[in-house]
Amino acid sequence: MNSRIVMYFIVTVVFIFSILANQAVAKSPAVRTISDMTGRQITVPDPLTRVALFGGPTGQIAYILGARNQLCAVTSTLRGSDLILAFDPSIQKLPAPRSTSGHVNIEELLTADPQLVIAGTFDGTIVEKKTRIPVAYTESNMNHGLDLLKKEIRFYANVFQKQARAEKYIAYLEKTISFIKSRTKDIPQSERKTLFNGYGPNHLVTLGGDTFMHERIETAGCIDAAAAINSAGVKEGLHSGLTEMSMEKILGWNPDILVIDSGDPAELLKDPKWKSIKAVQNKKVYKQPVGVFIWDRPTAEAAVLYPLWLAKTAYPERFKDVNLVKEVQRFYREIMGFNLTHDLAEAVIAGKLGIRFVGNSGRK
Repeated sequence: MNSRIVMYFIVTVVFIFSILANQAVAKSPAVRTISDMTGRQITVPDPLTRVALFGGPTGQIAYILGARNQLCAVTSTLRGSDLILAFDPSIQKLPAPRSTSGHVNIEELLTADPQLVIAGTFDGTIVEKKTRIPVAYTESNMNHGLDLLKKEIRFYANVFQKQARAEKYIAYLEKTISFIKSRTKDIPQSERKTLFNGYGPNHLVTLGGDTFMHERIETAGCIDAAAAINSAGVKEGLHSGLTEMSMEKILGWNPDILVIDSGDPAELLKDPKWKSIKAVQNKKVYKQPVGVFIWDRPTAEAAVLYPLWLAKTAYPERFKDVNLVKEVQRFYREIMGFNLTHDLAEAVIAGKLGIRFVGNSGRK
């Protein structure tokens, strides 16, 4: 009898401990493991509801994926985008602890209480050194071609668990690129238009042939004036990927099309320094379009829209059936859920929208 009582006691104790253990497991927060773009494995809560997304150009990906409500902190430039503010004024309420690369307000980041920070090397290293917040690193470089862009979109989709939205964007991208190439592939080399991107107040800063821009220019059927220039490395005093040319170099290239990101094309047409260039003589000087971010950066929106805009601008007769305003409206409606008016789409194309750096105090 005693042995039966002992056995019953043991079975009862094991049963009770089993119940308690199962309860403990049930109460433990669920987690999952993600792989960042450098191959590191990071454990994050599941569901993931509070993400700090750093990087001015990449902030738009949250809208492409329909993951805006999972953000708890962003880069200040996203809060200062005219296009974002037109459709999501609530973005101003989010903390912006990151302003530019390497400038992260740790106190404000901690107040935002993220479960995960997505960042490039400079910002991510700062966060890891000063906090215990998990960091997923992006792979950011200025040779950011379409293959890397697709990898980036799928990485973010895995983080936010929005894979279907990612594949929708990628299909849209691939269809647009294929359409552009189908219209430009038979242009003889001797008839292709040469383009120079002249950035900065003096219009002499450009993106070299080893950057993402070269691929986009060629996709549009144009010749990259700066194709032989390497600029993808870090340049003192300039953003990575940019380098400054001499006026003599540009005069030698004599581009057919000139794209500027500041100032007024009408003013450049009057500048005697530029008067001998074909683009000026033929009044083919254009302002860089601006959407969520300016289209001279390796963003998801620009990967679709910049080559289409450039191809239509360079070869209007080959794209006379393409209504660029409607194409811009369609992209933002179908991919980001933004219903642009005709006037707003025209403002995007004309480069009239602003991207402002908004500080932590909210001052512009």
